[in-house]
Amino acid sequence: MRYDDAEYLADASKVVKANILDARTQNSVSMQQAFTCRVEAVKGNVWVSKFSLPKPADEDDTSRDHFMRLVDDANEHNVEFQRPFSQKLDFEWVGYRGGDDIGKKTPEPNTSEKEKFEKLSAETKSPLTILYIYGGSFSLNSPARYRKTLASLCKDTGAKGLLVRQRLAPQNPLPGALLDIFQAYLTLINPPAGSDAPHKPINPSSIVIAGDSSGACLALCLLQVLLRSKRLNEPLKFHGTTISPQILIPAGIALISPTADLACAFPSFEKNAHCDIYPMPIEKLPYLEKEFPFCDAWPSPPPRANLYCVRGMLAHPLVSPAASDDWSGTCPVWIGMGQEQMGDPARLVVREINRAGGSVTLLEYEAMFHDFFLVYREAPQTKHILRGWGEAILRFARAERPPSSAHFIRANGLKAEEMDVERLVSFSLKEAKEWMWKKTFDYKVPSHFWDPPRSNL
Repeated sequence: MRYDDAEYLADASKVVKANILDARTQNSVSMQQAFTCRVEAVKGNVWVSKFSLPKPADEDDTSRDHFMRLVDDANEHNVEFQRPFSQKLDFEWVGYRGGDDIGKKTPEPNTSEKEKFEKLSAETKSPLTILYIYGGSFSLNSPARYRKTLASLCKDTGAKGLLVRQRLAPQNPLPGALLDIFQAYLTLINPPAGSDAPHKPINPSSIVIAGDSSGACLALCLLQVLLRSKRLNEPLKFHGTTISPQILIPAGIALISPTADLACAFPSFEKNAHCDIYPMPIEKLPYLEKEFPFCDAWPSPPPRANLYCVRGMLAHPLVSPAASDDWSGTCPVWIGMGQEQMGDPARLVVREINRAGGSVTLLEYEAMFHDFFLVYREAPQTKHILRGWGEAILRFARAERPPSSAHFIRANGLKAEEMDVERLVSFSLKEAKEWMWKKTFDYKVPSHFWDPPRSNL
């Protein structure tokens, strides 16, 4: 691979795009979910300690109602949507497992989850905790698919990490997954008494939120939930314990390839299509075509035009964080991404965070596609972005707030060209929100969705 040649990289992205679309169009949503959520044995240089929390009792918990009030307050177009309820949450504590005798296929020890957590904690060199929110187009993946990614971050930072199994679309449309993430965050800072959670309460100043792709979108939405909760300033109860919203803001957020506009309404969606992997036009996605294999999960009952949620919710700021109009009080934010179709909404978020007085860093890699670090594992760009990711997390753990900055990283020599944070995009937030809302009307339910043949998968 000629990783230093931008033109070559743009051409190579077409092959990656074709392979992804082939896999997505040949298999039903249920088949894709079954494959990416399959049970995987724990092995190699990773500690995993699992625990679960039951659904909170309604009389002892207001976290769901608190969350839904924030969603409703931000629903400026009064879109009707499926309202999520709390559910049981499954977690995995993850840490790096060292030792010269640990190979790639070394199984985890046959011991209790509590003992695994103790061993994991013993190898942790810092009080830092990473809450990792994994990607997968909101519809795929499980914690098992991201153990190695998180373990590597833990190795680089000396931290331990937490994954939560988030509910998946289309069966559970947004903002259902965000409710899971919000309650997972509350579990970190205040584990319910008498639960299976093996950890003690963790101060938000020792928590960094990380994620990629749709997980990075959820991370930005979670930050908005925490900021809005702080402004609302109403205490909430989580599993019987009262929590003040004034203490919720984490040490920082470090993200790769955030999908900050699910309506796909920004100019970069067409401008950067030559080196990214999203299909065009976006409102005619493969899963809307007659040839796409239907299953019990899709089309959804009742049919809708988008896998993630009803179309109007695509412009909601707690679904598409680029629509958020107030980032004041934010923790420091670090974003790394390719030259992506989702570039403009991420750039807009960076500019708005800076305007709100926040500390924000952007690294944009020339001719690299969405989530490239998961595909081009040996690329210099991947090593560069992963190093920057880890360094950002460590800075946040030290309570550092570097001046806002943005750089375009050239393929040739990884030369960093400084960009003016205030001029990352030429349009206003008001214009962007209008584009997003208008774009939602381009998503239409195909006529063949109303009486489709369904498989048994």
